[in-house]
Amino acid sequence: MARLLLYVVLAVSLSVVQQILNVLQTPNYKYTTEYVYRATLPTTNLSEKEEKVFLQEETFALREFKHDPRGNKNRSGLRMLPSLYSHRPAVIAKYSSPSPSLAEFIEKFKEDMAVRGVAGDPWALARKWAGPKSLVPESAPGLGDVLAALSSAPIVAADSFKEGNQLKFLLKFQGNQKAIFKVMRYNRSAVITIMNSGNDRHNGEIAAFHTARLLGLQMAPVAVGRRIHLAKEILPVASKRLAKTFCIDESGQVCFYADCDNSQQKNARCTTKNNMTEGVVIMWIPEHINLLEMNYPWRHYYKSKGPATWEKDERYCDKIQRGDLANKLLDFMDMSVLDFLIQNTDRHHFFLAAGDPDASVIPVDNGRSFGDPDIDYMDILAPVLQCCRIRAATRARLVLLSGGGLSRALRELLGLDPLAPVLADAHLRALDRRLAHVLAALSACSERKGGWHNVLF
Repeated sequence: MARLLLYVVLAVSLSVVQQILNVLQTPNYKYTTEYVYRATLPTTNLSEKEEKVFLQEETFALREFKHDPRGNKNRSGLRMLPSLYSHRPAVIAKYSSPSPSLAEFIEKFKEDMAVRGVAGDPWALARKWAGPKSLVPESAPGLGDVLAALSSAPIVAADSFKEGNQLKFLLKFQGNQKAIFKVMRYNRSAVITIMNSGNDRHNGEIAAFHTARLLGLQMAPVAVGRRIHLAKEILPVASKRLAKTFCIDESGQVCFYADCDNSQQKNARCTTKNNMTEGVVIMWIPEHINLLEMNYPWRHYYKSKGPATWEKDERYCDKIQRGDLANKLLDFMDMSVLDFLIQNTDRHHFFLAAGDPDASVIPVDNGRSFGDPDIDYMDILAPVLQCCRIRAATRARLVLLSGGGLSRALRELLGLDPLAPVLADAHLRALDRRLAHVLAALSACSERKGGWHNVLF
């Protein structure tokens, strides 16, 4: 009887492994160049697109190619994924409860945000903080003053911001501080079911900043929510090219499309009935830091007819270690973890402070995140799975935030933002699930590399 039971367990295990391998090799998806937008949170039923995706408590998926589905068959750079899945049960069991230190940890971050009157000049404080290795320190008394200033300071100039294809303004506040304002395009419960589609999520930028801080990553640009009265705050100080993009619709609402070179006004946004526009203010990186823009080694070629080099080569990380970016490898691991947690599907470049060989990677443009809480695009974790190395401090922070701690911490921090609630509950819960994926990946790495001493740095 015992032997029969053993055979049954082995058969089931082999079946599960085969299903995983099938997903990695031939995910027979439906392909489309359009994105799907759902106004409400999804049900537990899989969509037609998802029906071929391996399901094990939640949905795992690989990002697909738009033009050539056959390209998905050659993803040998992701061969380590099955070992991640096999380590998940033990990781979930080990880190099933919040850390006893979690409450005190959260309170320190909340105090930085909530206390006012620390900085007489918030802009000067932010410039003082900013350096090649940190934009906001781990302990940041005065952050509350900086966030409050960004969310309420008088706007003295506004212009269109033509970089990228998202609807945003370049603002200047009283005191000569610049910032980017990304406009709200989706409500909190919106679900975008096709990767890298639609517009940036303004709330995703806010959540990304606080998630980065919780992870100990100090280079994410400061972001905070704000509601702006277009007619009173923007139009009177708008440049000519920005002012030309404004109009009044039939109901008397103020509408705009920000880029005056865009003759197609299909992307125009209008104010609410109170003439207010919601969005995120992202603080401009101080001018004393000269930025160098570089391509992210694990960027995804969405318009390509085949997989990128890193998707085909399991040893791709060895090439990066031998190249000019070798000293940024641990920064890339941290950024990979952040991107996976928030499901940022559009990481294609990053910034560095020019002239400093020890400068840390700056993760900008985090708005293509929090699209679908039901799906985890596992190939975002490719850097961690291929390199099998990470900072010991980053793993320790992940352990501290395990067992539901990340969603709890982020819920409390985002509750202090002017646009609270910033994330829907489904997106918060998804963060905890993804954190378990990361810890499982690191556990698999420890096994593969012969111990944690070969993984943690």
